[in-house]
Amino acid sequence: MLLQQNQLDHVHVTLPDNQQVILDINLHQLNTDIVKCGTVKDAGDDPDVTHGLEIIAQARYISECKTSINGGDGIGQVTKPGLAVPVGQPAINPVPLQMITQAVEELRPENKGIEVTISAPGGDQIAQRTFNPQLGIVGGISILGTTGIVKPMSEEGLKNSLVVKLQQLAAWGYNKAIFCPGNYGKTFSEQQFQYDEEKIVLTSNYIGFMLEQAVKNSFKKIILIGHLGKLVKLAGGIFQTHSRTADARNEILAAHYLQYSNNVESFKQIMSSNTTEEATEFVADPFFWNHLSTLIKTRAERYIYNELEVEIILFSQHKGMLGHTDNALSLMENIYTK
Repeated sequence: MLLQQNQLDHVHVTLPDNQQVILDINLHQLNTDIVKCGTVKDAGDDPDVTHGLEIIAQARYISECKTSINGGDGIGQVTKPGLAVPVGQPAINPVPLQMITQAVEELRPENKGIEVTISAPGGDQIAQRTFNPQLGIVGGISILGTTGIVKPMSEEGLKNSLVVKLQQLAAWGYNKAIFCPGNYGKTFSEQQFQYDEEKIVLTSNYIGFMLEQAVKNSFKKIILIGHLGKLVKLAGGIFQTHSRTADARNEILAAHYLQYSNNVESFKQIMSSNTTEEATEFVADPFFWNHLSTLIKTRAERYIYNELEVEIILFSQHKGMLGHTDNALSLMENIYTK
């Protein structure tokens, strides 16, 4: 609209998997040098506090020949380390930031610079009902996402959808599988071990439920691959890992590292860390991560009464693979042999 000075009522948005969706534009403010557009967040069946929130993008010309992305009213600012976004930047996560940048770069003339400002009026109030204040994200909501699509999160519907992949693998004759809580683990598995998406079972936060379903469907071995912040909860006996159900990541990590190392100063630093990503900086002994993986394995196998062998691979966003159980890597090599 800025470049062509034409009002649009719809926009085609390309998602990370190259699918396209069409969004309605409900707000138009068109001027020669600056344009604002707005669309309404539709979270579908998801119990998302941002459902119905208007998300606004403003585009204007700038003197430098580049694309600049900023956060405006209602978008939080990152003030603490350990997140996917650096301190001092607007809380727009890497995937949506890349989507915005790519969309602008496809249209921006070589001799012009464009600044895009994303805002969400009322986001500062809504953010008080999220974990942003605890994470050090102040002044508004975060622009999150890895796929661009909100998945339905009603508990019964989500559980049913998760089991489908497991049942499919069982029907194909497999009795071993890879479990990942979410998209981070799935991406790590695809990149680190070259397993395609159809061979990876997502568990969401229902890790205990999915382990039970693995037993029910006659699986014998599971490799659970996940981010430290999610899987460390299993070391404390927590198998429904949503943060609103149980958020004791730092406490569990700090307690186990203190018992392992007897390092009181590290215990204090881990306890005061903003995220588990930050907490990894205070774990001096790299062998601890294999120890923690074994603790998680023990609790997981105990949870399903040792009816299933569970191997663990832990990773972090910044450091990659942290640790694993003794048999995890060898099992990964033949996980889908029958």
